[in-house]
Amino acid sequence: MSLSPEESYLAKVIAAKISGLLSMIGSGLIIRDVILRWRRRKEQQFLPIVPRVILSMSVADFFTSFFVHFIGTWMVPKGDVTILDETFPIALATGSDATCKIQAFISSLFSLAGISTNATLATACEI
Repeated sequence: MSLSPEESYLAKVIAAKISGLLSMIGSGLIIRDVILRWRRRKEQQFLPIVPRVILSMSVADFFTSFFVHFIGTWMVPKGDVTILDETFPIALATGSDATCKIQAFISSLFSLAGISTNATLATACEI
């Protein structure tokens, strides 16, 4: 049994939401672990540089996963999408033009934060 293009598209949208949720859980556990380890060390007032960068990278990844993958098409306005010369409605679209623009801005912001913290971590570990 093969899926129609519309069913395949819906399956991909749902898979992106599931993988986004798993990524959010993983990032949340990293955030929790870094904060708990820092609180156990009472002599350190500030978080060292590498755990601080890992913490900021995990926060950026958490919100990127939330706004890009988990929320995904929910903030997109209702409309049609064309895949392989077939047109059908955007799966699970319930948003408006304003929510789409807000999602695009926040997604870009946290994606850039993730990229820059990844570069910072690479630099900090190299030194």
